[in-house]
Amino acid sequence: MATNVRNIIVGAAQLYLSSKLSTDGTPAASYPLGTGTTGVAAAGASAYLDTQTSTTNGWRNVGFTSAGLELSYEPNFGEVTVDQSLDAARLFKQSQKVTVKTEFAEATLDNLFIVMNQQASTLTGTGLGTGGTGNYAQNLDIVGGSLGDYPVERSLIAVGQSPRSNNTVNGQERVYYAARVMSIDTSAHALKRDAGTFFPVNFRLLPDSSTTNNAYGRIVDRTW
Repeated sequence: MATNVRNIIVGAAQLYLSSKLSTDGTPAASYPLGTGTTGVAAAGASAYLDTQTSTTNGWRNVGFTSAGLELSYEPNFGEVTVDQSLDAARLFKQSQKVTVKTEFAEATLDNLFIVMNQQASTLTGTGLGTGGTGNYAQNLDIVGGSLGDYPVERSLIAVGQSPRSNNTVNGQERVYYAARVMSIDTSAHALKRDAGTFFPVNFRLLPDSSTTNNAYGRIVDRTW
């Protein structure tokens, strides 16, 4: 097999979460899983990273992150054993889980609000993390909710490095899109004299039933 060092990628990703919330199992932002004009085009006039701002398309950049961005794909298989074989005769998929894990390095209430999976009504005011300047006041109520509450769902975009093509182009990038993500795991952060305050977060992904193949999302390598 021919080897190609251009396929080795290194570097952090920029992470965006939808501003719109969802509790009904539909994608929380208007971002179809198509191509061309209906999704992430394979090529464009500018980097896809530059098209996503705090005021564009309902997405918000979470800012600096730490410990990278980790995508975990965890299938679980059952097995059928028979008397005549020492090992399993057949395997069958019985469950699956997909997660995205990172740490928010910008300790804003906007980010803590996402980590704690709070409803929109619990975050009031405007903080510097959302573009405010000068005097500001922001409050995040830590609420328990009610028995049987559904978790708040968002959509996620991450833009990072992709393998480089042999063609002479301005740049290449890899766009990760997840239709339905939610923070439902335990997250703890500390205030220390000799260390920064980071918000660890582990997003659980769920499939989008509106797609033909019940997809969790899509990964696109594109040039610009």
